[in-house]
Amino acid sequence: MKPGKQRYQGCQVQAVTPAGRRIWRFNVGKQDVVLAQELTQPASQPPPKPTAANDWKALVSPQLNIAWLPADSVFVRAIQLPAADPSELPAMVEFQIEKISPLPVNQIVWTALGMPHPDGQQQTALVTIANRAVVEEFLNAQVDAGFTADQLDLPLVRWWSGLKPTGDGIWLLLEENGDRWQGLAGWHVGGVWRDVTLLQLPAGPGAVPLLLNQLGQMAWAGEMEGWLKVVPEIHLAATLAQAQELTGPLTDWSEHPVLAISRPEPTALATASARALRDGASSTLMPAEWAALQRQKFIDRLWLNGLGALGVAYLIFLFGFLIWLNFRKYQLDDLRSEVAAMGINYTNTLQLKAQVGILEEQVALRYAALDAWQAVVNVLPAELTLTQLDFQKGRTLQLSGTVSPDSVSEVTKFNSELIKAKLNNQPLFAKVKPAVISSRPGAPTATWSFDAELQRSDAP
Repeated sequence: MKPGKQRYQGCQVQAVTPAGRRIWRFNVGKQDVVLAQELTQPASQPPPKPTAANDWKALVSPQLNIAWLPADSVFVRAIQLPAADPSELPAMVEFQIEKISPLPVNQIVWTALGMPHPDGQQQTALVTIANRAVVEEFLNAQVDAGFTADQLDLPLVRWWSGLKPTGDGIWLLLEENGDRWQGLAGWHVGGVWRDVTLLQLPAGPGAVPLLLNQLGQMAWAGEMEGWLKVVPEIHLAATLAQAQELTGPLTDWSEHPVLAISRPEPTALATASARALRDGASSTLMPAEWAALQRQKFIDRLWLNGLGALGVAYLIFLFGFLIWLNFRKYQLDDLRSEVAAMGINYTNTLQLKAQVGILEEQVALRYAALDAWQAVVNVLPAELTLTQLDFQKGRTLQLSGTVSPDSVSEVTKFNSELIKAKLNNQPLFAKVKPAVISSRPGAPTATWSFDAELQRSDAP
């Protein structure tokens, strides 16, 4: 389980949560890693697919891709082992993995992180175990989304490894993941991490009794094993909502005030992952067969892309000369076709424009006649008789009629009222000529007539 060390030029850490995807990119130096970029993407937006250029670039400037494995199907266990060189830790854990694993050994992947012991003769190994099928399903999903991981890491373990306890205590490290609370419960007694357990709790008040029950079982197991005499203080690292739910019950359970500790930023955990895995891990959650298959796919993709590019270049060279010989002829034919098409389109456009103008003029005349007729009807006095209404050239309204001699003044009133007629708060008529009244002595009626010019800017 010892991968060959490779000198990486860059490192990329990716975290996938129900809310979205976060990516941290680091420049890898000889001494440390430096954050270069941080990206946040919604869950609906996948990372960009790798291109052939990126594949070839990976040969010259290799990059380490680290994915954070969700803690839903992970099992964590702390065991005590004799002190040894860090490179020998995986071999020592392998002798006990069958005893501590909840699944058959051929169905799991695991990794171990060693912590020093106060007496110098022992060490504490935090063993992380995951279902191989679940891990491969997660990795395949990330490949489909465009991210091929080289290493897997658990941010909670990086968080735990950064703790520097100085006395006895229970360290509860909690984070929110959708509708669940996940975290680690670590018991540090006598300068040694005696028990480290992964917590899976429902979000909200329902987490309290479940957490107290698990802590009670851990305390009982510690008393049975002889390393726990009294329940120590609880150090709680949680969000504000989690702290409000848990502080009171944890205080009552432990009979000690709960001590709040700060939670590291995700960027700090990503930096810790890049720093810990940049030189290759002695043990890893990455299935060796899956990693070898992806490497072979990567090499095959490079060959196929190279051969494809070579074939395309050959075809371009082969047909380029023929294309160049016929280019001038095709260009002339295209220009002639374009000119002919443009002439036809121009003629059709002029015809359509003329037809549209005629139709618009007809519609305007109809509405103008109706508006004028309505205005006349609205102000025509009852004493007047309208005998003729003509609409000339879409602009001039000619009115004529008769009136009794004793009602001649109504004609003038009708003329002045028509001047005031409005349509949409605008004068309907631009000009109304004075009425012309003709009468003959002894005739029972007089005739009247006048013209009104419509207010139309589009009239001919």
